[in-house]
Amino acid sequence: MKTKILSRAYLETLSTPDLISLADEYGIDIPDDLNRRFIVGELLEAAEELDRPEQDKMLTDEEHAPVHTDEEELPKTYNETVISAMLRNPAWAFVFWDIRADDLTRLNASGDFSHLSLRVSIFDQIDSSLPAESFEVQVSMDGRSQYVLLPFGKKFFRVDLIAHFSGKKEDLLAISRRISIPHGNELLTEALPGRELDISPALRLSGLSELLKNHYENHRQSFS
Repeated sequence: MKTKILSRAYLETLSTPDLISLADEYGIDIPDDLNRRFIVGELLEAAEELDRPEQDKMLTDEEHAPVHTDEEELPKTYNETVISAMLRNPAWAFVFWDIRADDLTRLNASGDFSHLSLRVSIFDQIDSSLPAESFEVQVSMDGRSQYVLLPFGKKFFRVDLIAHFSGKKEDLLAISRRISIPHGNELLTEALPGRELDISPALRLSGLSELLKNHYENHRQSFS
């Protein structure tokens, strides 16, 4: 189709049949009873779309959309000292962290630096000032993630990234937010090995007993 320079003044000089014919050239479907004012508007929009630079047009056809074949990897570090945690399930947390380059340099240059650890603190309430208990998991200097097994039946936890030194006070590098540990049905919470469960016949038909047995045999550490 030969592109015409369209303006409202030019289109207003055309008869309605000529407008419909021109719209057909632009691939615009015009109902028989459409007011010529709307036909002119449709033609001006079509002409504006054709005149727009190619890179500004919206691509809706998958065959013409750009496809990136090169794999774009995320950076290994964002150069900030931070730690975060998320629940995989009520028994396991996935912890991931990053350490600034200057913090790594400081630790490596320190003659009394010992190791890094994740300190997992357990809280009874979301706003408790002190943890009810805590434990530590040692991690390597080049590590950036770790699965942590959570104690059974607890409510909230937080993970701190700690630098340990010999003969010197530890350095708290980063603190995660406090995370709520979801609790399931009380019946299942009490489902420890060797304990007789008072469950309904319908629930027994579901295979719950076999499921709990299988879980204990394969994941008994979560019953500790």
